[in-house]
Amino acid sequence: MAKDAKKVQTKAKINWGWDAPEDRDGKASRSTKPKKSKNRLKNLGIKSVLIVLLVTLIGAAIGVGVGFILSRDDCFEMIGKDEITLTLKEDGEEISSKNSYYDEGVKIISFGRDISNKAYIKTDLKQNKDGSYYADEAGTYYIIYQVNDIKYGKLFTIQRIRLITFIESTPDNNID
Repeated sequence: MAKDAKKVQTKAKINWGWDAPEDRDGKASRSTKPKKSKNRLKNLGIKSVLIVLLVTLIGAAIGVGVGFILSRDDCFEMIGKDEITLTLKEDGEEISSKNSYYDEGVKIISFGRDISNKAYIKTDLKQNKDGSYYADEAGTYYIIYQVNDIKYGKLFTIQRIRLITFIESTPDNNID
């Protein structure tokens, strides 16, 4: 029996009163580092995610608020009428206000800045030296206003269209 008791003693682990890691020889060694709990790490991960999410939501709300304040008075409007009717000029007649259209332009405000001078025009009308538009044939023509701006041009292409109709001149036409 003495041999059996010796075997039991060599296989027994030394208990120091806490869970001590074993070194290579199978002997217990003291460790000064406290054992980390898996639940503590999980709780720390959840808390970190919640903090990051909360900070992101607060930042997004502040960004939306500032964007709203900066762009509350923004607009893209045509100055004058949307549809205009004019008479064609007759042979030998000079171009005048009755048979041509002088463009009044657009009012564009983007993020609180007036960018009306950055607008460009596409049209199928002819333009004379003083800047007024005219046509040689009766029909409906267009003037398209566009701008290369992040709000009205790059994210979404926004344009305004003015229709100008030229009709034949007759004594019955009373066009203002």
